[in-house]
Amino acid sequence: MDKKSKTIDRCQISGVQDLKTVLSLGYLPPVNKLNKINSSLREDVFYPAELMFSPSSKLMQLNTIVDKEILFPKEYPYTSSTTKILRENFKELYKDCKKIVNISSNDLIIDIGSNDGNLLNNFKDNHRVLGITPENIGKIAIKKGINTLQRYFNKTTSDLVLKKYGKAKIITATNVFAHIENVNLLMKNLLKILKNDGIFICESHYLVSLINSIQYDAIYHEHLRYYSLTSLKYLFNKYGMEIIDAKKINTHGGSIRVYAARRGKFKINRSIKFPSWPSSSRRRISRTV
Repeated sequence: MDKKSKTIDRCQISGVQDLKTVLSLGYLPPVNKLNKINSSLREDVFYPAELMFSPSSKLMQLNTIVDKEILFPKEYPYTSSTTKILRENFKELYKDCKKIVNISSNDLIIDIGSNDGNLLNNFKDNHRVLGITPENIGKIAIKKGINTLQRYFNKTTSDLVLKKYGKAKIITATNVFAHIENVNLLMKNLLKILKNDGIFICESHYLVSLINSIQYDAIYHEHLRYYSLTSLKYLFNKYGMEIIDAKKINTHGGSIRVYAARRGKFKINRSIKFPSWPSSSRRRISRTV
């Protein structure tokens, strides 16, 4: 196998060697390296794509991890601000935040995978903001007046944030929380820069939507993990956190937005339910799996 990828045999969250094959899609190419029009054909590298399930964590996940510099190169072409549903979604997220947590003008809001600043654009006029994204499109956010670090989110970056900007009241990771390799290290770096009374908000492709809509075309190497509420509960519990609210949203064919905080810091929305796996075949599942 190419040295830029690796096959795993343990659950990405629990570390247990219990992965069960659910679906094999053979070999897939990277999705974000595009050839210029009229350029000559060239050989490309394909990577195995096998969807696995872990009984220990209830996490659906890929068994091949491709190097982040291949999946998210500097020339990464996607800009979220061009999508109306995402602009509207992030406006709604901002309104929801103000209902859940008190945010002062001095509070820091960090967006991991901030792209062109689409989400932080809603916060920047009333709060301190900081975007973190490795792609060149981070320059678009900077031109909008959004402070942005053009780098991958890792230990070095989290140490820099802590030293230069301090801890954040809110950290968001929308459509990126399932993309970053080593979710356990991600959680440690994230908690390092989150205030004790802060909130972490993630949006991820929702496993139930993927299954119910048969979205096999959404399974590729950029998406390392396919979360349900049950697997997210397992993950957050491992780090002394709890889900305080969650809602199904319409982005990317059906996603889930989850609000998490350190245990005991916020009131929990008691309408959230965590059924045992597997879930029932019901179609209406906005606050279940």
